[in-house]
Amino acid sequence: MRIETLDVFFPQPLAQVYISNFLKVSRFFTYDPGQLSQLAKRLSYLSARRQKNHNYKTLAAVLRQDNLQLGCSEQTLHHISLLETGRAVALVTGQQPGLLTGPLYTVYKAMGTIVLARQLSAQLKIPVVPVFWIGADDHDFAEVNHIFVPNARGPQKIALAYKPAGRCSLGHLPVPPEIFEFLQQLEQLTPPIGWQQEGLALLRETARQSADLAQWFGRLMTFLFKDDGLILVNPVLPPLRELSAGVFYRAVNTAPAVNCLLQLACDRVAAAGFTPQVASEANKLHLFMYINGQRTALYLKNDRISDRQGNHTWLPEQLAELTLSRPESFSPDVVLRPVVQEALLPVLGYVAGPGEIAYWALLKNIFQHFGLEMPPVFPRPSFILVEPPVGKILGKYQVSLNLLPEGLEGFMADYIKQADPVGIDELFNNLRSVIKEEQTNLVQKVTQIDPTLKGAGKENLRRLMRVVNSFADKVKQRHRKNNETALRQLKKANEMLCPMGQQQERVYNIFPYLMKYSPGLLQAIYPAVRLYDGRQKIIFFN
Repeated sequence: MRIETLDVFFPQPLAQVYISNFLKVSRFFTYDPGQLSQLAKRLSYLSARRQKNHNYKTLAAVLRQDNLQLGCSEQTLHHISLLETGRAVALVTGQQPGLLTGPLYTVYKAMGTIVLARQLSAQLKIPVVPVFWIGADDHDFAEVNHIFVPNARGPQKIALAYKPAGRCSLGHLPVPPEIFEFLQQLEQLTPPIGWQQEGLALLRETARQSADLAQWFGRLMTFLFKDDGLILVNPVLPPLRELSAGVFYRAVNTAPAVNCLLQLACDRVAAAGFTPQVASEANKLHLFMYINGQRTALYLKNDRISDRQGNHTWLPEQLAELTLSRPESFSPDVVLRPVVQEALLPVLGYVAGPGEIAYWALLKNIFQHFGLEMPPVFPRPSFILVEPPVGKILGKYQVSLNLLPEGLEGFMADYIKQADPVGIDELFNNLRSVIKEEQTNLVQKVTQIDPTLKGAGKENLRRLMRVVNSFADKVKQRHRKNNETALRQLKKANEMLCPMGQQQERVYNIFPYLMKYSPGLLQAIYPAVRLYDGRQKIIFFN
């Protein structure tokens, strides 16, 4: 396993500046992630909060029961006990429960959180436990209902042939029987080698054991990170909703103030030259309510609160009371989710992706509005995996590693141009110039005989150019054919490294790699996680 470092950060503009030049965006955050000495201040804040009004026994009981159901290890139970007694703090990350854990970056987030928790625990002399917040509230099924598999024919999409009725939270969706057809397609698209059959057996068995998609996701994450003591948090569990009721209540009672703070934050971020990651809506409540099982957005309308269509209406005080008596009926949006997380857990810091860094930049004063402090935000690791056949292609054609994040399309065009022994473009451009010049001279002379021949001369030039262009295309086609082996190999490498023109970690899923190389692959990647410094790493497999 070889690791190379690129001077490449997240492509998201604000996240890029956050990592490379934090002072330019420091006013949007409470802590500098590069200054670990500031964490002593955060620990003092968490200690004071715990002594003042926080008891983690109920939280720990819920986490213990749920993680045991997911098949957790003794290490995870030990970490939960440390939280319960108040002796530990949590390093948190999270993601929607995608099929088979979703894109690669979900796994990278968990790995980054585990490694950083260990490092901070050693530096701060206090237990820091890794926590993964499952985004089971999310109802965007289309975002998580598929995976892409790296394949000799390019990236292959497998989509679940199932569509839920309406806007159901993923944590409320049962694992549908269509999942087994989905796994059959995965079997057909992966080679029958290595850990393939064991991996498929695991996926089928955990799917059968799981009540819903979020629980299936949790079982798979538990399998991958059991030995690391990762704690999974599923916020749709009713007891955790009860612990979130205070945030919901204040969100209803102070909705105009929350919207004002969000709008001010959007304006400040825009004034700094960035596009706000979250759109501010003056009448939005930032809470969803489950109405007939559907996750329904709520809005302020005059002196009432209602759904978008106005089919369900409440007085603010009525809805506020409902958040206390029926908290399981409510769900936070993207703005309040970090606030709920902060209210429930002793969060030392949050490990975030680029989009999250950008929207957390809007939340500093919203945390304060709820009587909380925005925690430090650490960037997640970012990797490109290079398998041996792809590594050989890169070496054979001396591809600069700095090209990998953007893909090899430009390199292939340059390669064809440099492999041209006669200068095809220049040859035909010169020919076109000569023809145009001679044709112009010819027309000037023949129009002395008959001025109406000027139009015929233009048509003659067009015909000549069509003949030249057709011949040029034929020559280029022969040239490409002479280099088709190189282009085919480079295209294959490009599809593995930058599929569909996107970052590899945002497209491919981890399980096809595990099936080929075994779950031990994750342990082989950990050294790159430990080296992560904000710059993208390239991991060459042996």
